[in-house]
Amino acid sequence: MIAPPTGPAGRLAQRVSLILALLFGVVGGGAAAQDGPRPDLRRSLSEIAAELPLRQADFAGLSALRDRAEALAAESREVQARDAAALERARTARLDAGRIEPPPERDAAIRAADDALRSAEERVQADKALAADLDGLGNRITEARRRLFAARLFARGASPLSFGFWSELVDRALPQVAGKLSDLGTAMAAGQEGDDAAEIAIGAAVVLTGLLLLYAAIRKARRYTLDRWQRFAARTSISPRRRAAVHALLDMTLTVCSFPLAVVLLLVLNDDIDFTPGSLDSIIFRVLAAVAGALLGAGILRAMVAPRDPAHRLLAVSDGTALIVARTGHALILVYAADLVFAEFAVAAHFRIVISQAATMAMIALCCALLGLALLRLSRDEAPAESDAMPAARSAASLTILTPVVWAGLAVSFAAMLAGYTALGGFLIGRLIVTGLLLALGWVVLICVDALFVTRADIETSPRLLRLSRALAVPPDTLALGSAVVSGVLNVLAVTAMIFVVIGPWNLAYGELNPFRDAFLGTHPGDVRTLVGAAGFAALTAIVGVALTRAATGWLDRRVLPQTRLDAGARYSVITVVGYGGLVLTLLLALGQLGVNPQSLTVIAGALSVGVGFGLQSIVSNFVSGLIVLAERPIRVGDLVTVKGEEGRVKKISVRSTLLATGDRTDLIVPNTDIITSIVRNKTLTDVSQRLRLPVVLAQDTDLALARDILVAVAARHPNVAADPAPVLLLTKLGESLEVEARVFVHDVSQSDVTRSELNHLLLEFFRRAGIKLGGTA
Repeated sequence: MIAPPTGPAGRLAQRVSLILALLFGVVGGGAAAQDGPRPDLRRSLSEIAAELPLRQADFAGLSALRDRAEALAAESREVQARDAAALERARTARLDAGRIEPPPERDAAIRAADDALRSAEERVQADKALAADLDGLGNRITEARRRLFAARLFARGASPLSFGFWSELVDRALPQVAGKLSDLGTAMAAGQEGDDAAEIAIGAAVVLTGLLLLYAAIRKARRYTLDRWQRFAARTSISPRRRAAVHALLDMTLTVCSFPLAVVLLLVLNDDIDFTPGSLDSIIFRVLAAVAGALLGAGILRAMVAPRDPAHRLLAVSDGTALIVARTGHALILVYAADLVFAEFAVAAHFRIVISQAATMAMIALCCALLGLALLRLSRDEAPAESDAMPAARSAASLTILTPVVWAGLAVSFAAMLAGYTALGGFLIGRLIVTGLLLALGWVVLICVDALFVTRADIETSPRLLRLSRALAVPPDTLALGSAVVSGVLNVLAVTAMIFVVIGPWNLAYGELNPFRDAFLGTHPGDVRTLVGAAGFAALTAIVGVALTRAATGWLDRRVLPQTRLDAGARYSVITVVGYGGLVLTLLLALGQLGVNPQSLTVIAGALSVGVGFGLQSIVSNFVSGLIVLAERPIRVGDLVTVKGEEGRVKKISVRSTLLATGDRTDLIVPNTDIITSIVRNKTLTDVSQRLRLPVVLAQDTDLALARDILVAVAARHPNVAADPAPVLLLTKLGESLEVEARVFVHDVSQSDVTRSELNHLLLEFFRRAGIKLGGTA
């Protein structure tokens, strides 16, 4: 550490520098207090808060207020970080001021430092108050959007069963359609600011022509790309499974990519686009969105069921089922998209609300009829025969659990429509269609990721993968392990994205399409906890934690660990430790939702120490012993062990006991304490081979050389006897008879008893042929 200057010049320089720093700090702090952004932030906050009551019935206005509040919060965080740094500098200056000499100058510096510190603390407190107000404003905006959504969703209108609905539709609404359309045309012509009808028609023709040419070009490019891929796959001997997966990805991607290109074309051709509801641009954009939905649905359905090409089908269904799914899906998408476009057009034309309600009712009825008829036809369709015609397909048995959910959704939607809750019925139908498409998209992505995943066997049998491994200087095991990890990460990302998108507000009539940002309309985990209660949220946390733990252990067991050089016992230990670790973490999180502090568990453990000392000692001892067994691995799953005279093969190791499978097909439960504290004979820990002893009593005049030759010949004929070490015949005792012992090594110790019996039979047969007599019983 450098010593502070002690001379007069040094002390003078120190005092001058500190006083200047304090003065600049005070002046800078005062200037920041006067000219800083806080007054602007507070004024902007007041403006948003004052405007919020005026936007209670406007989704677009509430979304704009939310965006402004979020930008304000980001600026507030920057100011708060800057003021926090200034506070730290002020505290450091206050400590330095206390070291100034002589005392009169020190007192002046301390007073200046105290003023600067007090000002910095006030600014930090003001920043915290502003951040709290911004959070409160954001919650108010979210609550307003949620109330508006619920109000419109559960608003009750006329029922199609009532006479008044049909009377208003036929007598009032429909006769006004021609006049409304004429007014719409007049308004659009007047809104062109002098542009004549010819220019409008030319512009529309250019946009339409451009879109048609774009669609034709992409369609041709899709066919060309898929044809080239099939040729390349056939030439390079790519497996049919991977060939189908890549074909599905290419087909789906090239089918959907026309929509963003069309939007770009629209933006380029029209610089003054207005997306307000009812505008011409909004109608055009809604039409483009409907076309995009149709293309997306077509691509997903074609990739999943491929009705005309079973070789590229990703769902193991029959041709009839594939055709039903494809046709029904296309029809549902078109009907739902047409309703959304008509709803936007009805707003622009100022149709009576009863017309939009009638269109939504027709959409609900038609979608319910299509889905119900498809489900009935699918229930009568035959299951697909097992064949190699669908190499990449997965079984559709797990999807049958969704059938009751679909039936329930159809029933609730149709009943809501009949009761007058048309918006609710349309929302449910839309969620069914969109959720079905997203599930299909997730299915396609997961299957394709799984098909592209390579194992160690794939790398060893593929010259291209071997060359890739050598080029990257990565061993095949490491390359396979990396492929498994990447596959798992992609699966997690795909599932997470699907979950977030599914829970988003997909009904475009009530909110903007931003599912990652508007999930549950801005509902946070704290809101869900308030809704279901602490106990319900804790139970939900436990269920999710257990499900994630089981998914993680299953992924490790099936995908990652088989690509490593770990044996079966080591893999089981890893899976067990990860499983128990996940359960412990889940328990801590669930208890935390109930308000239990993890640190307080130490107090509970101390209170239970007395009980552990008496009644729970053996359980805790077995638990600790189980952890030691899993960590040190003196025994592994699959080992043949002997514990306290009981022999069996290790079947399962848990934290309390170990399960042994004995030779007579019974299970033996051994406490882990016995494995740690007693002598355990592990016959397969380091070597699966074992010496086998065969005692034999021969007559006194037996030719031992001949007997040894017979033993070698018999041992050489048995497949379970090892050639190295070589079989030997030992003379163990002399007397009225000769006691000898044949010793051989067997490959599989679990077949020792069978091998001993077979060798004894063979020795007896060959001894009798050679005239060797057996002596008395040993």
